[in-house]
Amino acid sequence: MFSPQIHRTIFLIALAALGGGMLLGTVPTSVPQFVLFGNWLLEGDFKNKWRIIKSNKLIWILSSVFIIHLTGLIHTADIQRGIDDIRIKIPLQLLPLVFFTSAPLRKSELNRLLWFIILLVVISSLWCLYYNATHELTDIRKASRFMSHIRFGLFIDFAICILFYLSIQTETKSVKMLTLFLIIYLIVVMLTLSMVTGLVMFALLCVVYFVYLLFRQKSIYRIAGIAVLLFLFLFGLNIINSEWKNYNYVDISNNNKQKITTLSGRAYFKIDSTNKHTENGFYIAYNIQYDELGVAWKRRSQADLFSTDKNGILVTWNAIRYLSSKGLTKDSAGVAQLTDEDIKNIEEGITNYRYTAASPIRKRVKEIFWEYQDYKQGFNPSGNTLLMRLEFWKAAIYIIERNPIFGVGTGDAQSAFNRAYLRTKSQLSPEWRLRSHNQFLAIGVSFGIAGLLVFLFYLFYPVIKWRKQLNKLYLLFLLIALISFCTEDTLETQSGVTFFAYFNTLFLWLAYYKSESEREENQNL
Repeated sequence: MFSPQIHRTIFLIALAALGGGMLLGTVPTSVPQFVLFGNWLLEGDFKNKWRIIKSNKLIWILSSVFIIHLTGLIHTADIQRGIDDIRIKIPLQLLPLVFFTSAPLRKSELNRLLWFIILLVVISSLWCLYYNATHELTDIRKASRFMSHIRFGLFIDFAICILFYLSIQTETKSVKMLTLFLIIYLIVVMLTLSMVTGLVMFALLCVVYFVYLLFRQKSIYRIAGIAVLLFLFLFGLNIINSEWKNYNYVDISNNNKQKITTLSGRAYFKIDSTNKHTENGFYIAYNIQYDELGVAWKRRSQADLFSTDKNGILVTWNAIRYLSSKGLTKDSAGVAQLTDEDIKNIEEGITNYRYTAASPIRKRVKEIFWEYQDYKQGFNPSGNTLLMRLEFWKAAIYIIERNPIFGVGTGDAQSAFNRAYLRTKSQLSPEWRLRSHNQFLAIGVSFGIAGLLVFLFYLFYPVIKWRKQLNKLYLLFLLIALISFCTEDTLETQSGVTFFAYFNTLFLWLAYYKSESEREENQNL
């Protein structure tokens, strides 16, 4: 329909739009894929394309995960969910088909594509920072507007890797300065928006690169480098241990002992002996008089003490924790000692007066400690992002043990999880009874050990086969993806599967044709 040059231009524009569109939502992710495939169809030359598809084993390897999803429909009971799952997985098939039957990118085209992706990462992060600055968010993770804060943190990590790669590729000082500035900016974004997963991933990437450099040095430098890594590791453990000790500190003053009556003579409520939580060393369950608390609160606030805040948490619970954090009794005398600023903090969902000055990272660490203590004491972990995963993984393993060879099928995973939670008597609330949040377990649940072996082959065989031709940036991407697979079922959402399929196919596509070019050159010698 169009000239080859026009088709190529459309292909490059759609390729860039897809790379950046993943950062901006569902529609900007879907439309470029339709354009890519539509352009591929209009381009014609199907005889040659079919010849490439038949002879290129890498296309079939990259299609294998999509194929096992199609095969999994044979023994699924929920066909509709199975079809929905297939629809989400389309990029795993579509992108290899289009990329490998198209001419590979030149180095200049690849660099322009990478710079465009960086531009969209920066724009997306600026919007998230603006949203955070203009909205009073008690959960800073909601500042990530277009995807989950975890996935956005991983995207930022890969953007940092791209910037590092681009800085190495250029000799221009201004470009090197720009990449350094953007790397620092993106790290600040993760710190500001409390992207703990992204920061941990960034630290791991730094360690991996440092180890890579060590193995290229003389023995004396290797020993010195290992000593530095060991020191940093122990230093980090010491910080975590110090925070844990501070969290578990218990005040031994009289203010932290259970009293019999309030100053006005009313009896305090019976202690909940199972609740050992503290705020700044003061037991939350001690010295609570709900009647006095309710009356005194009405005099200070328009918010109903038994209503919920914008996070769905009872204001009563916020008030009890906040009063505890100041070492105050949970009665009229305690409320009387609160300032107007304290009252506003409680209404906003702040549970500890020290949190108003704490960094988002420190607050998140405290939340994780709280969740762990809850779980250890046998409380329901619903809503606790970290510890719920233990329940998800237990349920996934339960399912795999009962369907070890071929799994439960493409569309039956959620039904299998629902049954597993009932049979294992999980404490999770129904709305939190989710799937595995681990991609390897997700594959094992749906397709058993057989499917998991295919998935592992799909991930690692291309790396081994084309390791000499692969761009080193791909290895950093794969490391990020593999680590994310351990805590997220990345390929079960449109944004996750597109992110992985896009970059995985892109770099393997370039490596394959580089390998073919080298083979042809050797044959002509």
